[in-house]
Amino acid sequence: MTLAAVCVAATMNAQLYIGGGVGYSNTKYGDSKQNTFELLPEIGYNLSEDWAVGAQVGYSYSKNDGVKTNGFQFSPYLRRNLVKWEKVNLFCDLGLGYAYKKTGDVKVNAFSVGLYPGVSVNLNDKISFVTKIGALAYTTAKQKGASDSVNNFAIGLDGADLSFGIYYNF
Repeated sequence: MTLAAVCVAATMNAQLYIGGGVGYSNTKYGDSKQNTFELLPEIGYNLSEDWAVGAQVGYSYSKNDGVKTNGFQFSPYLRRNLVKWEKVNLFCDLGLGYAYKKTGDVKVNAFSVGLYPGVSVNLNDKISFVTKIGALAYTTAKQKGASDSVNNFAIGLDGADLSFGIYYNF
């Protein structure tokens, strides 16, 4: 009974949030076209007004001229709220990431670390609209069986790393 009371008390203080995003894109280049779908659920816990921890678990599926790719990602993060106004918060996530993609017999593992700035708009006490805008990140990816990996360093506040989501605060 005590454990149940502690769980209820923890969720009553608006510490826990769930949410995430859904994405779809249709890209056409020449005679080729690609459809991509992403499902990115997220869960987090507010440690204080300024700090939160969370994780995003994602699934992606794309089809490019009949070739299918399935992907999985896991991205834990530490969030710092930098500026708080009445309804708007500016934050930055320090995130780690792991991604796995499989296209036919080709399997790729990728690891990343980075800073991801964002904006949260509190629509009411329970619902927040969240966007992440850009990145300062390093990623390394290696195809199974390959001797070399592909390394990427990215910096920018642009639409290349733009994501939107909705959070429900308990």
